[in-house]
Amino acid sequence: MKTYRIFCVTALLTVFTTSIVVAQINPLSVTIARDSFGVPHIYGKTDAEAAYGLAYAHCEDDFKSIQQSLLSSKGMLGEVLGKEGVLFDFGLKFFGVDTLVDNNYERAISTDFKKVLEGYVQGVNDYAAKHPEEVLLQKSLPFTAKDMVKGSTLTLTLFAGGGMALKSIKENMIELVHQPNEVGSNSLAIAPSKTEDEKTWLLVNSHQPIEGRFAWYEAHIKSDEGWDMIGGLFPGGTTIFVGTNPFLGWAHTTNYHTFGDIYKLVRKGNKYLYDGEWRKFVAKKAKLKLKLGGIKLGVTKTIRYTEHGPVFKNKKAWYALRFPGAMDLRATEQWYRMNKAKNFNEFEAALKMEAIPLFNTTYADVDGNIFYQSGCQVPLRDTSLNWNTPIDGTSSKYKWNQLVPYERKPMLLNPSCGYLFSCNQTQYAVSGPGCEWKGSWVGIQQFNYNRGEVFGEQLAAVKGKITWQDFHRIKFDKSYSKTASYAKNFKALYQLEENKYPDIADVIRKLKKWNWQGDINNREAPIALILHERLQKAWKVPFAFLMIKKQPLTDVDLVPHLRATKKFMLDKYGTIDVKLGDIQRLVRGDKSYPASGLREVSRAADPKLYDKTHGIWRINSGDGYMQMNRYSKDGVEINSISPYGASARSNSKHYTDQMELFTNEKFKRMTFDWNEILKKAERVYSPGQ
Repeated sequence: MKTYRIFCVTALLTVFTTSIVVAQINPLSVTIARDSFGVPHIYGKTDAEAAYGLAYAHCEDDFKSIQQSLLSSKGMLGEVLGKEGVLFDFGLKFFGVDTLVDNNYERAISTDFKKVLEGYVQGVNDYAAKHPEEVLLQKSLPFTAKDMVKGSTLTLTLFAGGGMALKSIKENMIELVHQPNEVGSNSLAIAPSKTEDEKTWLLVNSHQPIEGRFAWYEAHIKSDEGWDMIGGLFPGGTTIFVGTNPFLGWAHTTNYHTFGDIYKLVRKGNKYLYDGEWRKFVAKKAKLKLKLGGIKLGVTKTIRYTEHGPVFKNKKAWYALRFPGAMDLRATEQWYRMNKAKNFNEFEAALKMEAIPLFNTTYADVDGNIFYQSGCQVPLRDTSLNWNTPIDGTSSKYKWNQLVPYERKPMLLNPSCGYLFSCNQTQYAVSGPGCEWKGSWVGIQQFNYNRGEVFGEQLAAVKGKITWQDFHRIKFDKSYSKTASYAKNFKALYQLEENKYPDIADVIRKLKKWNWQGDINNREAPIALILHERLQKAWKVPFAFLMIKKQPLTDVDLVPHLRATKKFMLDKYGTIDVKLGDIQRLVRGDKSYPASGLREVSRAADPKLYDKTHGIWRINSGDGYMQMNRYSKDGVEINSISPYGASARSNSKHYTDQMELFTNEKFKRMTFDWNEILKKAERVYSPGQ
């Protein structure tokens, strides 16, 4: 009976997708060339054909993550992932992303990009038809172009403050909503006037989870319509998000402006006070499904709305949220336009769409230009009002309807200092002394922390031309600055008195001799690794927050956790004298390599306790997909690396084949030369062959 059901589903899907293939894209018109590392180089005559090939190749490598991404766009992720998934399903309904896309897709998305979306989703559906045993939820099929847009809009809304807003309200910690979260990144662009070979250099180094549906996937997309891009995207992404084409490249880092507002309401029953009147909440029902064990439960949530937006509550109060990211569905189209830009003017024209709700952009090109912009959708707020969170929800004065315009956003083009960098720090410190951006508006990010401080110190210290060795050293620096935010907020830790705390005197002595470096042979860094993890858990905040909070840590904050750190080390290792690389590892399948780096250093490593019996920490996030590129009139030299490999399938030889290079801080070469790609490819085929 089970076999019969699978046969029927397969037959129906085949009929469905065959009709699409005849009407739209023939898979045989698409070429996928897998290089020696399994990275797909995809060619189609049209952009839509190339998008089809991207989808199919990515499904071959990680169909599970693509489905999870698209299930959230249908409000069905809870049926697969349970509680973790239903939170995204709720977010889709809460922020009204499904309604936004359904009502505006035809008008807001251009005709040529609709073809790209349709080509991509056809590739996903065709793969599903050929591999029904891999489908997570049969009723979710077929996926549509609108699903693609819903998924990306929801993700970006959550990234651009919406997710942190919900979390901060739920945990009654609204004062922390605009602080850094776990997502960081590094980028660096150096002008030809500062480099030893007089080429433009670019570092692309986004920090994400290194597995799953928010991990980077490397691909090369090429068409006869001018699309030719190598870089990283997320599962379900229809275009490259960071990387390079033959003319220019860019990196993104997360910025932390106040992207939206949380309004505290005055409520009485089913009404809220607004401009002196009691108004009824507008309410709608959100029907969700939640997987619990082997059963699926139906859950209905009532979502209320005020003039400001949807309402979320905790035990103490009710709040309304208003975030621009939930009002624009064109973000992926902007990335598509950035992919196809051939010079700075075309690239800036794409930026001027202002559809991506967040991210700093660091740019370099073959013409020698370097550029930085803190891109964002941020409300243009009345400076005469008090915008301290939470905002007064009783007055229409706080309901903004305009955003900060493009010309007022932080940006620098070809600064005289010769370099631009972004490590999630404030936009006031992205170049050298005298090259700072000078503008301001309500809600702009002000804080700085370790990675940006270290980049700035090291770049300023280079005298004369910057060498490639300097470039590499700055990227892979493993230290905390001894003069900046970490030193300030952790000062008490390194001044603890051994006589005052004799039970942990040995740990205090080791910390005092530590050089604040996270290389694999360092025997003091493990103490910091474990202590830092305990502190962030105790405070229920990302580690970066501990470096920028107003009040430095005290003995009272530190000593109990230092005692617990010592106990943990003695229990697990029998000593407090171990090498960092022995306990912090890059692990996948049957491979395990010593991993350097620490939280919030330039060689970013965010580990999670993996083997609780032996106290082994596995890198979970931090440094992921990277490019280090050189640009000149002769073209682009591309050096890239991923932490694991091109495939998320454990039976693939490309599941782990980049791990050793990644661990040793080495790169592989990539090329746009299609003849060379075909000549050296380990396999050339069309989707489905």
